[in-house]
Amino acid sequence: MFRIVLTVCAIFGTLSLSQIKAQDFRVQIAAYADSMPSSYFSERKVANVFASRDQLGVFRYFAGTAYNTREEAEKVQKEIIGKGFPFAQIIDLAEQRLLCGGDCPYFTPGRLYYKQEGERDVFFDFGRYSLTPEAKTILNEVVQVLKANPKQTLQILGHSDAIGDPVSNMKLSATRARSVRNYLINKGIRADRMYIKVFGESKPAAENVNRNESDKGEDSPENRKLNRRVALLFADENGEVTGEQKSDLLQK
Repeated sequence: MFRIVLTVCAIFGTLSLSQIKAQDFRVQIAAYADSMPSSYFSERKVANVFASRDQLGVFRYFAGTAYNTREEAEKVQKEIIGKGFPFAQIIDLAEQRLLCGGDCPYFTPGRLYYKQEGERDVFFDFGRYSLTPEAKTILNEVVQVLKANPKQTLQILGHSDAIGDPVSNMKLSATRARSVRNYLINKGIRADRMYIKVFGESKPAAENVNRNESDKGEDSPENRKLNRRVALLFADENGEVTGEQKSDLLQK
């Protein structure tokens, strides 16, 4: 079992259109690759859990109602975090509709992703999710950091270039993130210390095309290599990433 979040717009699989339009905010308790029994939540005193499965097969669990204001949702989010779900997040339904207009596999592209302080990247060959020797070297260093800091967690952020259709790229970046997670598990890192987010092609580290004077753009293979990546960020036990923390960890 591991935590996984995909940056997708159509995450409300079984929600009816009337339910979506009725309220503006939902609180996602957690998202998992596998279905969880209701007892998993009731044992943690979280009641009225609404379950759905998105088009990529991820099981998502929401607080059983929706909220008119972010303030209401934030109150519930805080309570759920206190019950042992540190990655509970608020879903802004209006924002989802504005960005997507309907079902879509990722947020509207166009903004470059800025590498965060302390971030480590592992790169992949075109269309592949197998780890290269260079990637394994970096992951071995990550293992040492996590073993030396048992309260730390790790954010695993999956990305792809923009060749192919967006849904396939979303799935590929998810598989790449799982490859990283599985390697770390095999090295002795517990799955519950790792938190996966998947972005597909929506957050490129570099432009996938070189712009010319006519702004038509030409394919940039070198830039695409930078986008076929999984980014790694050290975080505290609540999943929070701070610059100071990352710097300290990397120096150990």
